[in-house]
Formats: sequence, structure tokens, C-alpha cells
Amino acid sequence: MRIKRKKNRKNRRNLNLVYFAPSLLTVANLYFGFVSINFSIKGKFDLAALFIIFSAIMDLLDGRLARALRISSPIGRELDSLSDVISFGVAPSLMIYLWGLKFLPRLGFLVAFVYLVGGTLRLARFNVLASSGVTAKRYFEGLPIPSASMVPVSIVLYFKDPVNHPVFIPTLAGVIFLLPFLMVSKIRYRSFKDINLKSREHYLTVLLFALALSALAAWPRQVVFYLTSAYVLSCPLRALYRLLKRKPKEQEHGLQT
Repeated sequence: MRIKRKKNRKNRRNLNLVYFAPSLLTVANLYFGFVSINFSIKGKFDLAALFIIFSAIMDLLDGRLARALRISSPIGRELDSLSDVISFGVAPSLMIYLWGLKFLPRLGFLVAFVYLVGGTLRLARFNVLASSGVTAKRYFEGLPIPSASMVPVSIVLYFKDPVNHPVFIPTLAGVIFLLPFLMVSKIRYRSFKDINLKSREHYLTVLLFALALSALAAWPRQVVFYLTSAYVLSCPLRALYRLLKRKPKEQEHGLQT
């Protein structure tokens, strides 16, 4: 009987560890975001950007683990969103402001704050939809905040220091100012949650992923910058293309009637 009790206690402990594993990864996400803020204040922007990437990896892993274990709770979802506000809202907005937007004192501060507000609204909308059971597996509605945070991260890593040109800083402000509108928009972004690596049809996906990792190891700054730019711009451009393609058809239909 004692042996059975000991086994039951061990099983309960293991179940508790499994249950809290996604939350532990979420706390790691929050910790890396806090470390990033610390490095931004110290002016070590490369490290600040790197720790935001670490936060994004933790955010990806905790979601995957929770889905794999079929563990989901309102507290876990709220903890994840609050951590994302710090790691992908406060940390990148502070980093990009101290890195380059500070050269536009009032406007730069406003742009960084608008980014933070847009990201917070994006997370609030996601929580409302998730609590009502409206979740899309294949697409996100609006640019996800972790992906949005990769834009200032990739810029800091690619350029290292702000370019001494009168056009660069206003362009930077325009790019960062555009991100919150993409986050709260209804433009659909691919989530890649539907990729099944066990299926034979996705051998090509695995191969492309391996090539991307190889390129990332060889040219990390360039790959992060170009992959982020491609993902962020591809969906709005595709939506614009569909809109322009639809208009001539509507005009032709109007002429026929």
C-alpha cells in the first residue's frame, strides 16, 4: 500500500509539472523581455534585440506545448498576454525609441507609444475572441505582436547604429508607426499552426526550414531582417492585389448589367 501511495504521489507531481510547463515558459518569456528592457536602458541594443528574440522563442514554445498537451486555462491565457505586452510591446518600443526615434524627440516618443497601444489592443482583441471560442487555426487576424516586434529587432540588428542621414530617422518613424495599424487590422497573416511535420506532404517544409536555419547561422542579421520584412509586407501586398483585381471585375459586371 505504501508503494502504491508513493507512486501516486510521484504521478501527481509529474502531472503538476506537466501542467505548469507552459506557464514556466511564459515566465521565461517575461524574464527575457525584462532583461531586454535592462539592456536598452544601458544602451546595449544588440543584446536587447537578441533577448526579444529569446522571448519570441519562449512564446512559440509555450503555445506549442500547451496545444500538444491539450492544456488551456484562462489564467494561462491572461499570463501569456500580459507577458507579451512586456516582451513584445514595452521592450521593443523602448529599444527602438532609445536607439533611433529619440532623435525625433516628441514625434519619436509618440510613435513608440502608439506602437505599444496598438500591440496592447491587438492582444486584448485576441483574448476576447479566444474567450468567445472564435479562433482561427490557419490565419491570424491582424499582424501578431511577436511578429511586429521583430521589425524593430531586425532593424537594430541589421543597421547596428542609426544611419546618419536626414531621411533615415523619419523613414524609421514611418515604419514603426505603420505596425500598430497592421496589428489592429483585419488583414490575415498565416499562423503556420496547421503544418503537420508528420505528413509526407510537408517534407518540403522541413527542407526549407533547414535551409533557413543554415542561412540564419551564416548571415543572422541579414536573414532576420529580410525574413521579417517578407512576412510583414507579404500579406498587405496580397490583400491589395486582391482588392485591385476585384475592382476591374466589378466594373465589367456593372457595364454588362
